[in-house]
Parts: sequence; structure tokens; C-alpha cells
Amino acid sequence: MGIQRQCPNSARSCLDLARAQKTTLSNQYYQMYDGNTCNQANPNYFMVYCDFTSQPGYAWTLIESFSRSIAQNYYFGAFSFNRSVNSDNPRGHWSYYRMTRSQMSSIYNRDQRLSDRPLWRATCNFQWRSPSLASSGDVVYSSFSNLDILNFASQGCVTLDYVNIRGYTRRSSSYYMYASSSSHLNIYAYYTRINCNYIIPFSNSYDNYFGHYYGYDSGFSCSRSGSSTTNWWIGGKI
Repeated sequence: MGIQRQCPNSARSCLDLARAQKTTLSNQYYQMYDGNTCNQANPNYFMVYCDFTSQPGYAWTLIESFSRSIAQNYYFGAFSFNRSVNSDNPRGHWSYYRMTRSQMSSIYNRDQRLSDRPLWRATCNFQWRSPSLASSGDVVYSSFSNLDILNFASQGCVTLDYVNIRGYTRRSSSYYMYASSSSHLNIYAYYTRINCNYIIPFSNSYDNYFGHYYGYDSGFSCSRSGSSTTNWWIGGKI
């Protein structure tokens, strides 16, 4: 896949790029300009992966992707901590990639200006998927107004817009979210049962979903094998 570069006056996120186009763009890597530092004289840009096709009418910027093996051996921690990996060259690094904190902030700030409801989501094994998420299950998405993932380093029951775990779907429902300096943001099965009054089907007490994987469900596609990946995104409606 080629790299498309955008001028400093245009796209600063995948949603921004999609809004400026009249046709559906292809999923690939694009150069975006950092809204926190960009200027005409000395523009600062970085490469991102954009998804325009998995959910028609939405555009998503990949901010992080990691394998289960990496998650178990390297503590990314909450998104509020600046622990970037391969942020200058994400191409092909689906098992070990995370934007810098500044890059994430730039993407979010642009999407917030474009949409009254900026969103985040987590998917599984996106690099191996068919174009549609509809048949692939295992996804969570919600608005930043429900949970600001970039600044959440805490724990508690949070209402999420949509969760699909192993084909069991729920909307506007409460899950126990946990993130800290040593734990990636995740849905914690045990406390979801104890504090949020919901038993995640097939889960064991200490299973983590969409991150951390201190405990994991081998039937959940993000943690089925050591090479399975979890992918986190920021985006919104085009």
C-alpha cells in the first residue's frame, strides 16, 4: 500500500480526510499533520493507518495495536501515559504499535472539532479481517463523553455504547473498566460481575478483554493466540 501525503491545510485525522473527499477512500497508510505543532513554514507530519470501509459512514484512525504476547510482557499502561512504540513508522507493526500522546491528542482534537460526538473503539485482528466488522464480532465502541480513554487511569463501572464479546452484544450497558500505569485499559470480567451486575458469557474471574491480558479468554478473538491483536481507534461519523 502506498503512502498518501496531505498538505498542512487539510487532513489532520482520518475523519478529517474523509470529510474532504467525495468518494470512499481505501484503507491504507496516510501522512497526517500534527495539529499541535503544524505550521506552514515547518510542518510536522506523521503516518497513520485509516479505516474507511469496515463501518460505512464512519472513519477511524488507528492509535494503537498490539498482540496478546506483547500485552502480557510489556506494560503499555493507560493512554494517559506517553509510551509510544513505532510511532514514526507504524507500517506493518500490528503486533507492537502505539502513537505518542501528542499524536493521539492531535487526532482527538481534530475529530472533536468535526463531530459533536467523537468516538473510540477497539477491534480484534483487524489486519486479517474482511472489509466488514458485521460478521467478525468482538468489538467495543463508545463516545468520549461516556469514557475519555485518553485521560482515564482509574477503575469503575462505565456505560458503553456497544460491546460484542464472543457474539454476545449489549448496547448502552455497564462494564467495569480498568487502567493504570501498569495496566492497559480493559474490560475486567470479575468486577463487571461483582460491581456492574453482569456476567460476561464464558469468562473466568480474572479475564481481561481488549487489553492487559493478565488473564484471558482463549475463545475471545483478541486473545485466542499469542499473535492475536487488539486494535484501538479514534474516529467518528463522516
